Amino acid sequence: MSSTAEDDGRPTTPAAPDDAPTTPFAPPDGPRHWVMAAVGALNRRDLRFAVAAAQRVLTDQDSTMAAVEVLSGILLTGIPQGSLRRGARVPLGISTPPGDTQSLRAAHHATDLITAIASGDDELATPVLHALGGPHGLDILIVLIRAAAARVEGFVGVDGDTVDAYYAASRTHQGQSG
Repeated sequence: MSSTAEDDGRPTTPAAPDDAPTTPFAPPDGPRHWVMAAVGALNRRDLRFAVAAAQRVLTDQDSTMAAVEVLSGILLTGIPQGSLRRGARVPLGISTPPGDTQSLRAAHHATDLITAIASGDDELATPVLHALGGPHGLDILIVLIRAAAARVEGFVGVDGDTVDAYYAASRTHQGQSG
């Protein structure tokens, strides 16, 4: 319910209660924002925007690292960093076109980076971090974004299934108890 300000008569929005949940999020123009926008764009099948958003985070090392942090957070949800034993790999499940060596190399780099973060293997991460700053950095970042988008889409699908099951079960339960 809104109230009217005494000074100018315009409606005002009541303040959120102190216990209202807040979502920490990057400024609307920060690298975390843009990499999340790229993930969202891919899930909306807007490849052009996803690439443009990804390009915005490859402007400097700090922005790139912020993007890697966001993407690895999505991809490694439930896996504590440094917990994977050396030699194990984190599959990203991203396919590459046959014969496209550049995409295949980018997919290997992306897998190496996520595996390095999961295992705490700095030696494995170092060449990938250098490659992210090079001419094929966008390719590597796009692979990570594609993998993160697929993971988010999977969670959304599961959420939809669980909500559908909840509504069906609650209707059945209400019919039996009423």
